[in-house]
Amino acid sequence: MFVKKVLRALSGATLTFFIVVLVDLQLRTGHPQKDKSSVFNGNLRSLHISTPELRASVKEVEQNPLDNPSLDLAKSPYPGTVLREINIERRREKPLTLTGADLQLTDIFIAVKTTGRFHATRLALLLQTWISKTKDHTYIFTDAEDEDDALKGFNIIVTSCSPEHSHQGLSCKMSAEYDHFMASNKKWFCHVDDDNYVNPAALLSLLSAFPLNSDIYVGKPSLDHPIRAHELLENNKTREVEFWFATGGAGFCLSRRLAEKMEPWASGSRFEQTSAVIRLPDDCTVGFIVEKRLGIPLVQSSLFHSHLENLLLLTPRRIPLQVRPAYTAHCSSTALPLLCCGLVMG
Repeated sequence: MFVKKVLRALSGATLTFFIVVLVDLQLRTGHPQKDKSSVFNGNLRSLHISTPELRASVKEVEQNPLDNPSLDLAKSPYPGTVLREINIERRREKPLTLTGADLQLTDIFIAVKTTGRFHATRLALLLQTWISKTKDHTYIFTDAEDEDDALKGFNIIVTSCSPEHSHQGLSCKMSAEYDHFMASNKKWFCHVDDDNYVNPAALLSLLSAFPLNSDIYVGKPSLDHPIRAHELLENNKTREVEFWFATGGAGFCLSRRLAEKMEPWASGSRFEQTSAVIRLPDDCTVGFIVEKRLGIPLVQSSLFHSHLENLLLLTPRRIPLQVRPAYTAHCSSTALPLLCCGLVMG
């Protein structure tokens, strides 16, 4: 009798155990746990939002299209940092409805800034190398007439600008470059100095990656932080402004759509007037107009290089991928000039 009671008790306990296990299994399969990684999506995945102001700024970025000029980064409490990273990432991830895949090299207006004293040295080297392959859409802006036969057949534009390396003289030439581009039918404006080598294939590849119907300002800053300037206001007042700019020494490019939006501050004598407002050179003025007046961030690219960089840090395999290798002091004593020339001549 006692044995039967024990067996019944064991049977009941076993049945209860299996029922509990079955119910638990059903609950697990019927209500799977949420994937915690899906809580943050898009570009906010790696951000830690800690203040109401930053949340509002991020929300504004997410709600505004990339090409909406009403998005004023200058009003953000975090200019040039979080919002810039979000905008650039969104630009990379956003599906392109109209790509630049059909862009031709001749669609790019290449402006070269030089001066009379460099015609026989820097400019002569460029004419023998990459400009010989892009001469139909490369325009050389200088400050001196030159009857040298070597310049014949090239687009030489003699400005009335000062040959001095001052922000007035430099801005005068940039103004001429901008106006000539606007008078053309080209889709991109690219500025380079006379110590830049341009790799046409790499330049075309880079610009083809951007949508044609967007506002693009691409280049490389010379600083690792935004520049600070004092903008002149009425009644001799000033205010501090902060913005990124692509150094002209490494070159930069502007899409036509963006260049058209710059007209109120860049066309005719307005560019020089804007330069005087911040008392900075031409490349800084471009950044000021794009970032502070239009609220459009610089797209930073490591494919542009200035004479301030040590190009020996680049491996020979990487050199043909660069858009703008620059002539530096290292070039005079190494095989680097041959590599730079080879990538545009070969």
